[in-house]
Amino acid sequence: MRRIPNPELDFLVLNHLAEKYQLNQMRQAGEFHLSTGVYCLTKAFFDAKAPVLPTETEIMLFAVGLGLQDILTPSSASTPVFEKDGVIYRPDFVLMLGDEEYHELKTTRMSLKTLLENLPETWVEYIAGGCYMRDVLTYNLSTLLLMGSYAPPFPKIYSETLEFVPDELQANWDRILRRKVVYDAAMLNDKCPAPFKYCKDWECKNCRYKLQCDVVVKLETRKQAEEDVKTLWPEE
Repeated sequence: MRRIPNPELDFLVLNHLAEKYQLNQMRQAGEFHLSTGVYCLTKAFFDAKAPVLPTETEIMLFAVGLGLQDILTPSSASTPVFEKDGVIYRPDFVLMLGDEEYHELKTTRMSLKTLLENLPETWVEYIAGGCYMRDVLTYNLSTLLLMGSYAPPFPKIYSETLEFVPDELQANWDRILRRKVVYDAAMLNDKCPAPFKYCKDWECKNCRYKLQCDVVVKLETRKQAEEDVKTLWPEE
């Protein structure tokens, strides 16, 4: 038997996944989604103004999560859309299980030990935002753990109900609205939010816009240096 690498097939599969899960489609310019208020504002700006194709890593990560969600989501589930203060929220799905309303299904490569110690900050911000928009204090979350070194075998599912207090939800919502002000101003002025400022550190690792952000920072640094020189030695 011979094993021959076939990068052309890789390309076809990646294109299929990108098309199936609409990973190449732009959101309508100007829309501010709950996820926009949680994740990188600079990326959201470039997605709307100057989009580029997702990287192979991004396609695979999204495809795994969305593919499993498709398989595990019951046909009776609904996908409503909520809007509040100009923010749009589309939960993964809403499903009634007895008297309980089920909301979110996530996949992760973290271990159960890590998950139990601390939920990802972006998950909490997004879920808290959804609770605020729906005027509820609890949220049902199921996490499908794909791998890890704690409490095997894998895959493994872990479900929990998250309970918030009103002050937590209000503080989180205020933060989201402050970020909306930044995003709206950027869209209006056609100038991206400051790179590496409105994001989590890990978001830059596989981001398709990392090069653009680096260029923006260099240009801004050069511009500031030129202005400093003019201040120190003004032209006569």
